[in-house]
Parts: sequence; structure tokens; C-alpha cells
Amino acid sequence: MSSLSKMLGVLDLFGPQRLKVDPDTIADHMGLSRATVYRYVKDLCAAGLLTRVDAGSYGLGPRIIELDWMMRQYDPILLAGRELMHGLSEDTGLAVFASVFYDGRIINTYIAEPSDTYRFAFGRGQPLPFFRGAQSKVLIAYQKGRRLQRLFEEQLAQDPSSPYDWESFNKAAKKIRKDGYCITHDELNLGLTGIAAPIISPDLDEVIGSLAAVGTSDNFKLLRQETVTEMVIETAQRIATNIHAPSDSRQA
Repeated sequence: MSSLSKMLGVLDLFGPQRLKVDPDTIADHMGLSRATVYRYVKDLCAAGLLTRVDAGSYGLGPRIIELDWMMRQYDPILLAGRELMHGLSEDTGLAVFASVFYDGRIINTYIAEPSDTYRFAFGRGQPLPFFRGAQSKVLIAYQKGRRLQRLFEEQLAQDPSSPYDWESFNKAAKKIRKDGYCITHDELNLGLTGIAAPIISPDLDEVIGSLAAVGTSDNFKLLRQETVTEMVIETAQRIATNIHAPSDSRQA
């Protein structure tokens, strides 16, 4: 591993349960000398990737926010689907999520909400639990072949709290692929229902994201669940089509 890779590895120490780190934590987790740690921290701060947050501790720096803004300007799913997501949210009164799976993590990249009244346990950018919640289940279920089994072995097989063995997990994944969508209740937020569908790349024939509509039980009492499911699937398909269409021909 190069020195650059090791230095950037410091960023991997951050997570929902560790929002700031100190040099001792970096040294202990990465097996580095204090001199090396201080050199890495100095360089990361100079690049804006870290910033001092209190005496002896560091948090993620303002460059992360800048990179996030730039990413949202060219993210294919957002460019192709932002207006469609807001349209779906306005038509249903539900919150609409775009989510992706990368490097073993599932995150929401964008949320279109009809209001700010929702309180989500997992908002934009916060990693979602593995195979829990409609977005997560769709993204995992559409992984292919041995990758699906490897994900099970790495994420669920050793988890004593998991309700799945390989047979039940594989069966659940197959059902999602057969149905073309997933519906969950109370899995991420008590009192909320989520309906998610995959965004499939026509060129690659693989899942590149998921689209989900989320609302309360009261929301769904006013809507036909079957109708919302159809709307979510159709919107996900339109986003996938838009991704591969010329920008001037995209239909909002």
C-alpha cells in the first residue's frame, strides 16, 4: 500500500459512531508512528479534507462539502431523475429517495420531500443497514451470482442478530427480483412504509441505484399501495432511460 493510500485511509476511520478522531486513535487503528500520523494529519488539513474541531481532535473538512456539491452536479441518477423524483413526491405526498450501493455501503444520495415533517433514522449520506429497508433490499437482491453469496457471507452469516440463513436470504432476494420491487414496514423507521424499485442500466443490465417512496401508515391509507408501486417502478425505469438519452431529449 502506498503512502498516499495509507494517508487517505485515515478518512475511513470516520463513521456515524466516530465523527472526530485524535492522533492516538489514528495511530492505534492504523499501526502508524505518531510522527507519521502528524504528517498525514497536516497534509489532510492542508487539502481541506480534515479540520481541527477541538484540542487534539479532527473532523472532516470543508473540502468534503465542496466535493459533495460537485458530485451532485454530475451524478447520473440525479441529472436524469431529480425532476422525476420531485414529481413523484408531489403526486403522492411521499418522500422519494435515490440510493446507491458502493464499496459494501448503501447510502441515500438524494431525498425529495413534500415537506420537512418527516424524521428519518437514515438520511442523505448516512449508511443504511445491510438488507434492511426497501432501498437496501432492492440494491442487494439485484447483485449477481457469486457476489450475492459473498455479500451474505461477509455481512450476515456471522451476525447473530440476523434473521437470515443463506437459504432464506437467497429466497427473499429471488422474490424481490421476480416482483421487480420491494415493500417494507417499520424496518428503518417505526411507523413508515417504503416501496423501492431498482434503477437498471440498459447498457450494462445491472442495478446502478434504487428509487424508493416512503411514508406513514396514514399516508398509505389515502393511496392505493398497488398504484404507488406502479408509479415507483415506472419512475425508476424512466430515470434509467434518461441516463442514456441525450440531455436535450430527456422528459421530466
